[in-house]
Amino acid sequence: MDCKKVMVMISPASAQRLGGIARYAREHSWRLMIQDRMSDRPLAWEGDGVITALRSDESTVKTVKALMKRGVAAVDVTISRPEIRIPRVISDHGQLGRIAAEHFRERNFEHFAWFSTGWGNVQALRLEGFSQTIHPMRLVATEALARRSRSNYQAFFKWLGEELSRAPKPLAVLAYDESDASRLLEVADICGFSVPEEIAVLSIGNDPVMCENQSTPLSSIDQNLELGGYEAAALLDRIMRGETPPDKPVFIPSRGIVLRRSTDVVASSDPLVKRTLAYIADNLSRSFGAAQIAAALDAPCKELERRFKHELSRSIAEEIRRQRLARAKRLLANPNLTLACVAKEAGFSSASHLVNFFKSSLDCTPAEWRNSISRATGK
Repeated sequence: MDCKKVMVMISPASAQRLGGIARYAREHSWRLMIQDRMSDRPLAWEGDGVITALRSDESTVKTVKALMKRGVAAVDVTISRPEIRIPRVISDHGQLGRIAAEHFRERNFEHFAWFSTGWGNVQALRLEGFSQTIHPMRLVATEALARRSRSNYQAFFKWLGEELSRAPKPLAVLAYDESDASRLLEVADICGFSVPEEIAVLSIGNDPVMCENQSTPLSSIDQNLELGGYEAAALLDRIMRGETPPDKPVFIPSRGIVLRRSTDVVASSDPLVKRTLAYIADNLSRSFGAAQIAAALDAPCKELERRFKHELSRSIAEEIRRQRLARAKRLLANPNLTLACVAKEAGFSSASHLVNFFKSSLDCTPAEWRNSISRATGK
């Protein structure tokens, strides 16, 4: 058997991307070498191919160029260095930005921002996609501020806090990645802004450890990095076997947004509508309608319905159904929850009621929805 020797030079590396590469390697009996830091060893290495991420580290760029000059096949999983000619398998960064814009528009936001502590080609592509249908303000730290954010937060937090204070509310912010999003959440917390009611935060990457261990769990766009790693390995395999590499990057579509608390809100400038939305979210596991909400908020039911419809272009009943469906989808992503438990937590009277609701809304059953999620995530 022709056993290929492949080096992986990706730093920082995600477990999902490495998992995709490793899965392809197992299926094709490759011998993998993971090089997590640069040294002279890669230049002395005798192998067939390399999967890399060419970023700002010039030693990695130098090493990969030297290996390619020796005839070693190579594939890049980023487009941080577009000036370097190399086959690529990358996320569709423009699509990521467009998904974020649509997510915020669906939630009725009118004020938007982009936040990053650095700037490069990938940031530019994501912001370009984000800006195609909306007009975000740019919160991009200077190089000096970005350096301080890694060592001394005081000046950085002062700058970002002032920017957030000046911005109109409610504000929807797309952060470059989970690290930037976590900085944003910390500043919002220090300044006393409520998330997501005053500042909604969406990230890119969907690292579950980062997203789920914040003061407010982070909604994030899943880049489908596992598939990206697998397809990068597949492209490298074809090149190692003599196929001409493509002239343009191979794009990997995202899996969409994994919704968590940081954007789980509908923006409204009407105080009564805001209280109505909060009441629905806080009481979703119970059975209630517009009359019960009006009584709880001490507001005339007809006036509440009128203002809600005027503000959001849908009825209170439609909003309750929308939120119930969104919560059920999130709960179904947990394979350990029974349908009865999902139904109860999302406010359905029974599992059969949940099934019927899914069929009428999505033309599939909850079980079919859960299976589609499992296939997409590989769980």
